[in-house]
Amino acid sequence: MTALHADQLIDGYLARLRVAAIDLPSSVREELIEDMRAHIGEARGHEPAETDASVLNILDRLGEPTTIVGDARERLGIRPAEPYRPGLLEIAAVILVPFLWPIGVILLWISPAWNWRDKLIGTLVPPGGYIGLSFILAAATTQVSSCGTIRDQAGHLIQSSCTGSPELPGVLLVPLTILVFGSPLISAAYLAIRLRWRPRPPVAATA
Repeated sequence: MTALHADQLIDGYLARLRVAAIDLPSSVREELIEDMRAHIGEARGHEPAETDASVLNILDRLGEPTTIVGDARERLGIRPAEPYRPGLLEIAAVILVPFLWPIGVILLWISPAWNWRDKLIGTLVPPGGYIGLSFILAAATTQVSSCGTIRDQAGHLIQSSCTGSPELPGVLLVPLTILVFGSPLISAAYLAIRLRWRPRPPVAATA
């Protein structure tokens, strides 16, 4: 009988090890995984007839991934990462991004509670918050036009023409206004939903 699922068993074990060591420095994590891979390969070489059961026994002798990672943390003097707890900083960022955009964006980027993609969305959708949208919408809906007339010698009107950007039809202006002015609240709601407790970087223990 051969170990038909040896590779899957080993890959699963190493995947659990990688997840348990996610807060370790990448170089330490990869070195730990390669060491375990080497130990597994060496142990497999001593098996006269490898089976799935013998592979499981090898993995059991190595120990649980969480235990191995805990030993590595203790050996290297690394304290386990603690989650960042969102607080007043995040609440202020969510509230101020729509209404006081510059201050809200600064608080948004200071906080570690969001990843970079969430921060970009909160910054750019929409840019300037309600204050910026007011200027954008005013510029888009204001009709800038100039009109001229041509008259003959007797003063009779021959031609009258106006040039400029036409105003938006009312049927389009109303839903556009609702969508545009609702976007800051949608962005704030997105940031509130995406608010998570995120791990702090690992910290070396001090004596």
